[in-house]
Amino acid sequence: MTSNLFEIAKKIREILTEKALREGRQSSMSAAKYLAAYLEANPAKQNEILRKETLEGMMEDIKNSGFFKPEKYPLLEKIITKVGGYNNDPFSYNDCLTDEEKQALHINAENKVSREMVDCMSEAGISQTEPRNIIPVIYYMNYFTVGRKYKLLEFKARGVQKVKIVNVGGDLDCKVIEGHERVFPLASVPLLPLPECDAPYCRCEYAPCDD
Repeated sequence: MTSNLFEIAKKIREILTEKALREGRQSSMSAAKYLAAYLEANPAKQNEILRKETLEGMMEDIKNSGFFKPEKYPLLEKIITKVGGYNNDPFSYNDCLTDEEKQALHINAENKVSREMVDCMSEAGISQTEPRNIIPVIYYMNYFTVGRKYKLLEFKARGVQKVKIVNVGGDLDCKVIEGHERVFPLASVPLLPLPECDAPYCRCEYAPCDD
């Protein structure tokens, strides 16, 4: 499972990075869109703002990945929004491909595969190893990126001077960060993921440092 996540995450990063460089698009780590509202909101409302921007980032990455049919974008947005954004696999598994259908598409026959998902995917998406991991990877890439971005801007607004980088903990953590400097002045803290990050998607977080 982990190796499949690494494979699809690497492919998605390559596609999105190449497209961003080619088109000169702004980094997803640019200033938060809803910062003023976020700082004024209560925690429940803050979560809704994070959810909104996560969903927007997911849809942008879904479109730029080339793994889904353009005519299915409105349906994908509806499906993802319906499950609240904080569900890494939004598809229904009430109607799944048969083993014969999975074999014909060269999809791992051991896993349940949603017919709804396959109907939304392009040939490029279906041809990936474990295509069911594509949306979860895009979700987590955006979920952690958006959360980190707002956290840094919140620290700046609060006057925090130093921050540290911390692991979430678990097998999916980046191994590179273990030997990396962890405490930085807020003004010079590196944006995550680090260029050499070896995790399928960066889960590291920023925390205020009182040292």
